[in-house]
Amino acid sequence: MLFRRARKFVMDLDTVADPRVAEFLELGLVSGTFILPQPPQPGTEEDDHRARRAWETIERLRKVDGIKVKLDPGLTKGTALVEAARRNKAVVITRSPDIKKQCDGVQAVTTGQVYDLFKPVYLPGTELKVKVQKKGKEKNEGIGYLEGGVKVVIEEAARSVGTELDVVVKGALETGVGRVVFARPRFTDVR
Repeated sequence: MLFRRARKFVMDLDTVADPRVAEFLELGLVSGTFILPQPPQPGTEEDDHRARRAWETIERLRKVDGIKVKLDPGLTKGTALVEAARRNKAVVITRSPDIKKQCDGVQAVTTGQVYDLFKPVYLPGTELKVKVQKKGKEKNEGIGYLEGGVKVVIEEAARSVGTELDVVVKGALETGVGRVVFARPRFTDVR
C-alpha cells in the first residue's frame, strides 16, 4: 500500500455503483476495510441498474489485495452512513456533497474532491502542444482539445485548423461543462 496504513472506509450506494471507484481502488494505492451498503439482490423486485453496478464493484473489490469488504444492509441513508463511520472510526467516501455536509465531526471526502486533485493545472505561461480542430466563435480563433476533453481557445489560430501548434496559456476558466484554457500561439508566424 502506497499512501498510508490500512484504514476503514464507509461508502453510500451511489458511490459504490460508480465503476470508477473500483478502477481507482484496483490501483492498490489504498488498503483497508470498506463497509458498504448491501444492494438489493439481482433478480429481486428492488433490483435496478444501480444495484447491479454496485454488485459488480463489490465483486471487483473482493479481488483486490489489501481490501476487505463488509456489507451492511442498514446503510441505506446518509445518517446511517455517518453513524457507521463514527462507530468504526472510518472515513466516509461519497459522490454526494450533501452526505459530506452531514458528516459533522467525521472525516469525509467526495469523489469530486479526489478527481480535482488530479486535474492538471494550466497556469499562465505554461507551454502546450495543441492540434487546432476547428474555428472558434470569434474571428481568427481556433479550438483544440487536451487529454480529458479540456477545451483550448487559441487566438489567431483560425487559419491553422488541422495543424498542431505550440501555444502559451494566457489563463483558464472552470465552467459548468468543464475547464476552458485560453492560449495564444507561441510563435507569431502562424498561418
